Amino acid sequence: MSDIQVLIQNIKQKTEKIVEKNQLLLQDNSILNEKIGALQRSIDIQRETIKDLEEKNKMLKIAHSIASDDEGRKALKQKINSVIREIDKSMSLLNG
Repeated sequence: MSDIQVLIQNIKQKTEKIVEKNQLLLQDNSILNEKIGALQRSIDIQRETIKDLEEKNKMLKIAHSIASDDEGRKALKQKINSVIREIDKSMSLLNG
């Protein structure tokens, strides 16, 4: 083979290797993008969970501060009973 043919063959082989590497990198990139998406969804779920827990914590603090004395506890029970009666009335209207 002439020198030019050898050079062309070497260039062809190197080009094929570059194309193969490019395909592998594209596959890796796709996999990594899927992982990023999954992690982002996980982060969103965790943020929502944190938000819910903070809200529950806030409610528990309020309930604890209200129920810390007997008078507050009685008022809280009365309020709960009042809400339950309202719910019962609403349900009976819906069923009737």
